[in-house]
Amino acid sequence: MTRLLLIAGFALLAACGTTDTPAPADAAPVEAASADSESASTKKSGIALDHIDHATRPQDDFFQYANGAWLDKTEIPPDEVRYGSWTEVRERNEARLKAILEEAAAADAEPGSDQQKIGDFYRSYIDESRANELGIEALRDELALIDAVQSIDDLARIFGRNLSLQLGVPFDYYVDRDQGDTTRSLFYLFQGGIGLPDRDYYFKEGEKFEQIRAGYVEYADRLLDLAGHQDSAAAAAAILALETRIAEIHWDSVRARDRSARYNLTAVADLPEMAPGLDWSVFMEAASIEGQDELVVGMPSFVTGFAAMIPEVSLDEWKTYLKFHLIDGFGYQLSQPFFDARFQFRGRVLRDQQEPRQRWEYALNGANFLLKDAVGQIYLERYFPPEAGGRMDEMVENLRKAFGQSIDALDWMQSETKAEAHKKLAVLKVYVGYADQWREYSRVDIAADDLMGNMIRGTRETYDYDIRKLGKPPLDGEFGRGTQEVNASIRPTTNEMFFYAGILQPPFFDLEADDAYNYGAIGAAIGHEMLHAFDDQGRKFDENGELRDWWTPEDAQEYQRRTQVMIDQYNEFEPVEGLHINGELTLGENIGDHAGLTMAFRAYKLSLNGEEAPVIDGFTGEQRFFMGFASDWRIKAREGFVREQILSDPHSPAPYRVRGVVSNMPEFYQAFDVKEGDGHWRAPEDRVKIW
Repeated sequence: MTRLLLIAGFALLAACGTTDTPAPADAAPVEAASADSESASTKKSGIALDHIDHATRPQDDFFQYANGAWLDKTEIPPDEVRYGSWTEVRERNEARLKAILEEAAAADAEPGSDQQKIGDFYRSYIDESRANELGIEALRDELALIDAVQSIDDLARIFGRNLSLQLGVPFDYYVDRDQGDTTRSLFYLFQGGIGLPDRDYYFKEGEKFEQIRAGYVEYADRLLDLAGHQDSAAAAAAILALETRIAEIHWDSVRARDRSARYNLTAVADLPEMAPGLDWSVFMEAASIEGQDELVVGMPSFVTGFAAMIPEVSLDEWKTYLKFHLIDGFGYQLSQPFFDARFQFRGRVLRDQQEPRQRWEYALNGANFLLKDAVGQIYLERYFPPEAGGRMDEMVENLRKAFGQSIDALDWMQSETKAEAHKKLAVLKVYVGYADQWREYSRVDIAADDLMGNMIRGTRETYDYDIRKLGKPPLDGEFGRGTQEVNASIRPTTNEMFFYAGILQPPFFDLEADDAYNYGAIGAAIGHEMLHAFDDQGRKFDENGELRDWWTPEDAQEYQRRTQVMIDQYNEFEPVEGLHINGELTLGENIGDHAGLTMAFRAYKLSLNGEEAPVIDGFTGEQRFFMGFASDWRIKAREGFVREQILSDPHSPAPYRVRGVVSNMPEFYQAFDVKEGDGHWRAPEDRVKIW
């Protein structure tokens, strides 16, 4: 599916901890706190007390305890597939962004200015009557290029061109530093070509997956019929058959996240021998990368297998397949029948979403993709409090110090590996709220009456922006997303962490709340991203961001043994009947959650400077810390969304990001007096302890 339509949202959060603080007398909050302890802090607890399920013991199910009252009274809105803390912050941000876009649309802006482009893009998107008037004619030029295909070479040209449209058909891409030499940038080519969320959707048995595949054929039939394709039903069935062949040669989701396996530096001159069947010179020229001598082929067996398929499938089948994916990719920008058809399948059938979101909300997504830095700078100026940056910087450094102490305290890691880990930790760069590099948009041509033209021109320029990085010294401090997004991320090839301004607001970060809550909430996010640099894939990169094995063989073996315990634990969770969490797929995120929270707890204890934390709202500091963490994952989700998440997403479903972490943390046992026989109890020898 096209990247244009992805809704920004879920960041990578995590946490865990260690402390010598004795367990409180009660497992529950300290209800009998003295007036003196309550008044010891002028800050609020940060805890949403009305969200607590007092019928559930925190020792048995902490996720339910912290969030259960909210879960019981909250219904997922019909236009959402999940709802909770992340959604609420996203909605708050969307109201802000809508005001920014509407203000730009109403202004008499100078032609060519960022304000003009933001405003005219928004006006073009919400003009439903214009979209309905044009119908499929909005894609006339692109469809004509497909119709003109008369040879395998023509097909190669379309395949290359599709990279610039970012449709993921048949390949996906990104531009990044060379993982073997970070002084240069390279083009990374990856597998694509399927329209269902993951290869497993094509092969899994069971009524639900059969319904999804049948629904996919109906959807393709509907789109092609709307576009005037004759015998659309037969063509749709052929598309599913073709994609099933493509899915057969896809790497599965576990193998696909292996950074070492995906790094295959390849000479362009070797591509014809590696993957005959595709004219690579034609492909490269169409993709605007004809001047490159080398690239990284992410999944070589896929590239070889796909190239071999090309002459085995008729040109007419390829052309119909390409048309379908073009229309599907831009379906939300076409007339209402196309919009409705796309939502019916991708929203309702796949994810159980009941209603589409409003058109202006899709417009925000488009603006955040095509003009992210132009919109982001306005957002930053209006909504990013400077004091948030200072508070975050302090927390980051406390976490860095805490992690350093944790490395030193590891009894299973040898001194050589510890020294290398310290090197990497020392150079991790952190950006809070804003980047050092901002993209400018002089090359992006936006017109108020040309939505599809705006989308296509803007998408291609976004692609060209990446291509222009090739052959030049890489840039530091460039956000991969817009700072207005509710998210956080890490870039392993630069050892940079990014905390976008959009996430720095309650419930994740509350300037008025006590430190305990903030360290459990946003501190968990900081720790999560920091520990991604040391998870099962991040640990493969050194302090320079290059793939290098800096582990002693003994330490690497012990690390893998410990992570296997985590894999086995998460494999036991069954969020949807018949579907268990894939502990291998989610390993990196689970490590980030567990070890990140551990560091956040250590950092919180450091922030106290040896003083005792006050009791606020009946909760000790340690208890408020964990309540802050649980608030991050206050989420309800539809079964269809959870199914997709289990099969294709490296993040565990929200409840298990809490349950899976706290049951392994001695600090949680102490804070809530967890004993053998309680729901969260694991014997000490069965608990995960990695970092």
